[in-house]
Amino acid sequence: MPRKLTTTRRRALQIGAGLGAGLALPALRAQDYPSAPIRIIIPTPAGGGHDAMMRMVGQKLTEAWGQPAIVESKAGAAGSLAAGFVAKAPADGHTLLLTYSAFLSNQVLQPNPGYKSADFTPVCMLVLTPIAIGVRTGLGVNTLQEWVALAKKQPGKLTYGSYGQGSGGHFVGELLNAAAGIETTHVPYKGEAPAIQDVLGGQVDAVIASLGGASRYPGKIKALAVASPTRFPVYRDVPTFADAGLPAVNMPGWGAVFVPAATPKHIVERLSAELSRVIMLPDVQAKMLDLGFESVGWGPDKLQAFLDEQLVKTRKLVESGRVKL
Repeated sequence: MPRKLTTTRRRALQIGAGLGAGLALPALRAQDYPSAPIRIIIPTPAGGGHDAMMRMVGQKLTEAWGQPAIVESKAGAAGSLAAGFVAKAPADGHTLLLTYSAFLSNQVLQPNPGYKSADFTPVCMLVLTPIAIGVRTGLGVNTLQEWVALAKKQPGKLTYGSYGQGSGGHFVGELLNAAAGIETTHVPYKGEAPAIQDVLGGQVDAVIASLGGASRYPGKIKALAVASPTRFPVYRDVPTFADAGLPAVNMPGWGAVFVPAATPKHIVERLSAELSRVIMLPDVQAKMLDLGFESVGWGPDKLQAFLDEQLVKTRKLVESGRVKL
């Protein structure tokens, strides 16, 4: 006759069964992920460069995994709306955030952006976006050194436009001022296009924007340097700020994928590996270059190290009073 289970023994067996199920669950989920459509939330309007990038990436994910990868725009508040939405999403790897430099600067510039870095786990750095300074050719300036020399002769007189107060262009402009020991005046615009138009029209002396934008009008705007660690493949003739003697000006734009913080590690690893593979495919790389992006495919550790470094620079500029909303 079977021995009657005591309450203590019965509880021990229940706990053991539960632990066994818990240990088996990650392996099951790793095999099953993704088990539903993937939502890719972007912080920019539909039709822009980030939208085009993620639609191509989403198509490749769909082909590889057999689950639809759908791009959804939640533009507004310099990316805070999109980040806040994903921070509250289920941590199951089916809701991704594609974001850019404002993800960090919002947390420094805004008292309550609606999210914090700890709400997320970094997954993959997809691309770097070169940010460059371009000057109107009427100034007679052909190198970064000449721009710095002219600025030192006319403190506060030279102006540069950017695509917004607190934007990546604004940060690069003030990083340049600090590194070179010059004072040029920032003029914020609602986007890159109007800033470039005012350089063409002579209303401002320079623009700090995407390298593609700063290089789009040869003979009218001269791109002097790019704030990236290496030269951009499409514009090899444009030096980096380091090449021009100012290595501290290294603050490229970027596009990276994050998931909610509690997402299981094995899902993060699988997603990171697939995103890295996709963004480095030859046809995808070619399309990224056309859009003004350079594919890099960094994993979580390298992405986190980059974010930590950029956050230090961001905080330093804000605390100095050079960049504020």
